[in-house]
Amino acid sequence: MEATLVAPPEPAVSAAPGLSAAEPFFTELEKRLDALLENRLDALDAKRREGERQALMDRFAAEHPDLRSLAADGSLEAQQRANGLLDDVGAYFAHHLQAARQEHAAALEAARQEAAAAAEARAMERFRAKGLARTLSVAPAEAGRGRGVDPDLAAPEQFGGINAVLAARLAARRRSAGI
Repeated sequence: MEATLVAPPEPAVSAAPGLSAAEPFFTELEKRLDALLENRLDALDAKRREGERQALMDRFAAEHPDLRSLAADGSLEAQQRANGLLDDVGAYFAHHLQAARQEHAAALEAARQEAAAAAEARAMERFRAKGLARTLSVAPAEAGRGRGVDPDLAAPEQFGGINAVLAARLAARRRSAGI
């Protein structure tokens, strides 16, 4: 069985000359009505979208109370001038990002200065310690040094024993130092 396609019947064309003359008028009227309806529907859709956007914006403003103050002082407008792609919400986040970057830069600079001060203090302490070590390692040049063993230490029992000799030396050094 072979299926044959049947063409739909063609609309009947009126034989009346008055109706065929009015047909372009009705066609044009139909086009104008379609355009008018489309324009009205587009306007209603735009109005609906604007209402939704405003509701979202109001909710965003309620969740972020500083939005109104930033808008009032011109911070958001300055962000929008700097980047024409930003709307109010984008400008709000760009402002907070910029503020966070400035805080981060200030904290980083403070940390750098603190680290530099600490490193300088450590270097100065090492420098002082090296200088102190150098002065302690050099033996003071006093009379009597390098002559060998002192006679009182060679035979401490003649002078009252080792403890008496060391106590006498300590007392002599204190007297010479003025203590």
